[in-house]
Amino acid sequence: MSSNTTINRQDFLKTCGAACLGVVSFSALLTSCKSVYYAQMPVLKGNVIEVSRKEFDAVSKKGEVSIRPFILVEMKGQSFPIYLYRRSDTDYSAVLMKCSHQGNELNAHDGHLTCPAHGSEYDANGKVTEGPAEKNLTAYRVTADPQTITIHIA
Repeated sequence: MSSNTTINRQDFLKTCGAACLGVVSFSALLTSCKSVYYAQMPVLKGNVIEVSRKEFDAVSKKGEVSIRPFILVEMKGQSFPIYLYRRSDTDYSAVLMKCSHQGNELNAHDGHLTCPAHGSEYDANGKVTEGPAEKNLTAYRVTADPQTITIHIA
């Protein structure tokens, strides 16, 4: 008993389209799984959080040091982490990673944040760059000295 199955042109195109969509989606998923670094030893002192500048150093297995463009700072009792972005060696920004649209936690990227729920986008300063969000993120004043970055949370 033999089966002679044929596929018509429309089914063939649908199958190819679905396969291409699957490959693109899978690669986007892998890209979004890139690890995000959380500061290991942030210190809460009253209304400030102190983070060592060394938290931005990324050391490879070969011992090579590179600079992370951003880190996340999470403190006990805090509902959302803080996105600490490095503009330069002396200039940093810090914003709360809570979407101003419906309060979802944002995804962090190099230089911007995105909301996985509705697609709102913000720049590293917390300014809305893409809706539906209309309000900017909560931003904190940041100061830095040669060893420490200080986030003023009040």
